Amino acid sequence: MAKDIKLIALDCDGTLIADDRTITERTKKVLMKAQENGIKVALVSGRPRTGFKFEIEQLELDKHHGIIGAYNGGMVIDIETNEVKYKQSLTNQDAKDFLKAIAHLNIIHIVDNGTDLYANDADNQYVIHEYRDHGLNFNLTHDLHETLDFDPMKILLTADSERIDEIDKEILEICGDTFGAIRSTPFYLEITAKGVNKSSALDHICEGLNIAKDNVIAFGDQLNDMEMVRDAGIGVAMGNAHPDLKQVADIVTDDNNNDGIAKVLEEILNL
Repeated sequence: MAKDIKLIALDCDGTLIADDRTITERTKKVLMKAQENGIKVALVSGRPRTGFKFEIEQLELDKHHGIIGAYNGGMVIDIETNEVKYKQSLTNQDAKDFLKAIAHLNIIHIVDNGTDLYANDADNQYVIHEYRDHGLNFNLTHDLHETLDFDPMKILLTADSERIDEIDKEILEICGDTFGAIRSTPFYLEITAKGVNKSSALDHICEGLNIAKDNVIAFGDQLNDMEMVRDAGIGVAMGNAHPDLKQVADIVTDDNNNDGIAKVLEEILNL
């Protein structure tokens, strides 16, 4: 499976990030060495643009021309220049229409504009996580279907996994041909513009770096990593990954707490 790897694409939570919210020393060391050898690192995640500060600092991505694929690939940012290289948002009207269509479901929805987060529940643990961990100002609003005044990158729906299981089919019907929907965790359902996914983000990242997708090794753990892991030159599922992701991966490695990334890179890249 030897390939000329020029880019390492990494999901963050459950992949790069261990359960204690750190990057293990072994994984960090291998990624730093890869960058010193001229291999680029891209973080491709469902997180908003503001949600990568820790990883950027730990891996010194600003010094090594690192790339961010935020919002499940809806926005691609060059960390060295802070330039947005690609962006595909929902339209304001489409987002309003969607929020109106799901109002009867009484589900928590979260939307941000890069500085402020808007949600219809102030006490939900995932709402609190989204604005605190990603450095966003919180705004409680129950009428976002009327007051939304920007084009959001995505609409994040959250509930316990059983509730999302119940409404998943109805949400997909509402999405139709206008929206994409992906289960990024058991408790998150993410709504984006149609065609936005982590593989499409890789297309734009590779184009900007002038490399082929076949020269990418990609790591992930959840269903929103499916296209990226499937389409990369080498696709790797973490040991803690969703079973469906393991089915499409070329390699299944150890989990996020036990240096799954480092173990593969050390072998593939001879680091």
